[in-house]
Amino acid sequence: MKWFMYSAALVLGMTLCTSCSDDDDEIANSGDDTTEESNELASGSTLSGSITSDVVLVAGGSYSLTGAYTVKDGATLYINAGVTITAKGGDDVVDYILVEQGGKINAVGTASSPIVMTSTDQTPGAWGGIHICGKAVTNVGTGSSEIGDAPYGGSDDSDSSGVLQYVRVEYTGYAFSAEKEANGITFYGVGSGTVVDHCEAYAGSDDGFEWFGGSVGCSYMVVVNCSDDSFDWTEGWRGTASYLVAYQEAEETLGYDCDCLIEADNNENDYNASPISSPMLSNLLLVGNGSSSNKRGIRLRRGTQANISNAIVCGKANAVTLESSETETYLSNGSSSLSNFTTDSELKSENSIYTNDNFEAAGNVVDITMGYNSWSDLTKVYSWLSESWVKSASGGSGSMAVETLSGSITSDVTLAAGSSYYLSGAYTVKSGATLYIEEGVTITAIGDDDVVDYILVEQGGKINAVGTASSPIVMTSTDQTPGAWGGIHLCGKASINTEGGTGSSEIGDATYGGTDDSDSSGVLQYVRVEYTGYAFNAEKEANGITFYGVGSGTVVDHCEAYKGSDDGFEWFGGTVNVSYLVSVSCSDDSFDWTEGWRGTAENLVAYQEAPETLEYDCDCLIEADNNELGYNLTPYSCPTLRNLYLVGNGSSDNKRGIRLRRGTQVKIDGAMVCGKKNALTLESEETENFLLDGTSTLANMTISSEIKSENEIYTNDNFLAAGNTVDTSLAYSWDTLLSTVSWLSEGWVK
Repeated sequence: MKWFMYSAALVLGMTLCTSCSDDDDEIANSGDDTTEESNELASGSTLSGSITSDVVLVAGGSYSLTGAYTVKDGATLYINAGVTITAKGGDDVVDYILVEQGGKINAVGTASSPIVMTSTDQTPGAWGGIHICGKAVTNVGTGSSEIGDAPYGGSDDSDSSGVLQYVRVEYTGYAFSAEKEANGITFYGVGSGTVVDHCEAYAGSDDGFEWFGGSVGCSYMVVVNCSDDSFDWTEGWRGTASYLVAYQEAEETLGYDCDCLIEADNNENDYNASPISSPMLSNLLLVGNGSSSNKRGIRLRRGTQANISNAIVCGKANAVTLESSETETYLSNGSSSLSNFTTDSELKSENSIYTNDNFEAAGNVVDITMGYNSWSDLTKVYSWLSESWVKSASGGSGSMAVETLSGSITSDVTLAAGSSYYLSGAYTVKSGATLYIEEGVTITAIGDDDVVDYILVEQGGKINAVGTASSPIVMTSTDQTPGAWGGIHLCGKASINTEGGTGSSEIGDATYGGTDDSDSSGVLQYVRVEYTGYAFNAEKEANGITFYGVGSGTVVDHCEAYKGSDDGFEWFGGTVNVSYLVSVSCSDDSFDWTEGWRGTAENLVAYQEAPETLEYDCDCLIEADNNELGYNLTPYSCPTLRNLYLVGNGSSDNKRGIRLRRGTQVKIDGAMVCGKKNALTLESEETENFLLDGTSTLANMTISSEIKSENEIYTNDNFLAAGNTVDTSLAYSWDTLLSTVSWLSEGWVK
C-alpha cells in the first residue's frame, strides 16, 4: 500500500510557526508556567530535531513526526487536547519522541478529545513511541535509554518529567535491533512528580508500557494487542499503579502471538540490586491470548517484589508464574503480596517456595471456568473502557488488519464501534442496503494514490451513522490537506426543481429526485468529515456532505465539515431538515443550496480562519440559489434558518457573507454575520421581490456591513426597518464563538 508523504515544513531547532489553530484552547497548565502564545506550532507542521525552549501543539491540531523529536533540558513540549501526531512511516527514518532529563512533556488530553499518536503505516512496529528520561533512583545508578542513548536515573525520586493524560499511542514497537525494540511509552528513571493517567498503547510490536526503575505512579492504563508484554518493569520501579487493563485478541484473529500480560524483574544482572522493584498495583483486568504451555499471564521473576490486589487474570496457560527463589521468598515472608485474585489456572512456582496452596490460602481463587472472551466482557467490569479515549479491540472477532471499504454493498453492513477502516475509491450503498456506522468509528481515505475516495448512498440505500458527543464518527484522509478525498453523497427521492424532476449526482452520476418528500436516506449524527473537496474537474468538486433530493425522513444533526476545498454542506433540492452543523475553514462556501431545497436548518455555525494562517482564501458563508437555469422553477428553494453564527475571512470587495441569488426564497430568524466585506448580498430581481412582498423574511439579524442590493428593490433601509441591525464592529474569534455558542465546546467539534 502506498502512503501519502506529508509536505508540511520541517521544524528545525527553535524555528517556530505562528499558530493557525481554529479552536485554540487554553494551554493545559499542570503546575508549570503557561507558555507564551508565540511558541505555538501551527497545525500541519512536522515535528523533527530538538527543542530547547517551550513548544505548544495547538488543541485539535494535526502534526507529522519524522525521525527523533527530542525535548532537551529546560524545554517543555505542550500537547493540547485533540492533537494528532502521525509518524510518517514508509521511509528509512525511525520516528520517536524522546524527553531528556530536565525536559518535560505536558500532554493533556480529555476523555472526549484525547491526544493520539499514530502512524501512516498502521501496522505494529511502525514507529518508535515515547521515551521519557527522569532523575529518579534506579538500581543501576544511571543508564542510557535503549532508544536515543539518553542518560537517565539519579537521586531525585520526586522529579517531574511532566504530564501524560488521555494519551493513546498506536502501532509502536519499531525494532532497532534484535535487542532493542521501542515500547509504546517507556519510563526511564521517571519520578513521582510526573502525572500519568488514562493512557493506552494499541497494537504495538513490543511492550505497551515499560518502567526502568523510578518512582512514577500511574492509573487507568490500557494495553490492547501489543505483541510482547502488556506491562513490563525492571531496574527498581517503585511506583503505584491502579486500574490496569490488558487485552490480547486470539492469535488466529490477530495474525500474531502475544507474550506476557505482565513481565516483572528487579534486575536481570543482579536479582538483589537495590532499590528493589516493588510497585503497588491494584484493580487489574488482564486477558491473554495464549493456551500453549509456555504462555504466562503475570510473570514475576529475577528478584522483583510486588504488592498486587484485586486482579482478574485469564487467557494464558499459566495465569501467574514465579521464577526466582528471591521473588518467591518475598511472597513467603510478606515483603510481597497477592490478594483478591481470580485466575483461570493454578499459580506455577519454579522453586516451590511460594506455591498455589499458599496463593489460595491467602484468599485467592482459581476458577478454571472463568473467561473473558470479548472486549464487551471487559466493559462490563470497567465501564470507563467504553469512553472515547479508549480504542477497543475488535471485540474478539474479526481481524486486527484494518479493513478497507471499497466497491458496492447490496445488503446491510455494520462498522463496529471504535474501529478504524480505510476507504479506497467509491464505496456505494445500493438500494435496499444500509451502511451502519457505530460511534467512535474512524474512516481514513487513502490519499496518495490515483483513486478518488468517497461514500455514495444511492436512492433506496441508507446510511445510519450514529456517533455521540464524546465518541463521534470521523471521516478523514491520510493526506490531511483540503481536497484529499470526496466526502459523503446522499441521493434521495424528494422533489427538486430541475427539468423532469430528477438529476444525476455530480459525484458518482447517481439518480436523485422524485416525489417522496418524506423519503429517508438514514441518519447522520455526530459525524465529522475532514479534508474533503477532491476536484474531479473544474466543474466538479466534492463537498463535505452533499444532499441530493434528500427527504425529511432523514435525520441530520451534529455534523461538521472541516477544512474542505469545496463547500462544507450543499443541498440540491429536497426537504431534509438539519441542526447543529459546523463548517470550519472550507475554502468555497460553508453552506450552499440550489434546486429547490425546502428544509429547516437550526443552529448553524460557519468559521473561516484568516487567509494568512490558512494559506488559502474562502468564498461565501452561505451561497443560495433557486436554480441557475431557471430562477422561477418550482418548487422554489425556501429553507427556514434559525440561530446562525457566520464568521468569514475576507475583506476584499468581492467577499460575501450570505449571498442570496437566482430566485431563491429564504426565511432567516436570528443570525450574526461578520468577517466579510459584504455581509449580505441580494443578486436577482426575483430574490429581492420575494423579500419585499414577504414571501421571504430576514429577522433578528445583526450583520457587520450594510446589505448590497443589486437591483435596489429590497435595500438596507428595508432590512433595518424589519428590525435588523448593522454593527460594523461585529467580530468573532473562535474563542469568542466558544464562549457564545456553548455546544461548540463539545468533543465532536474540531
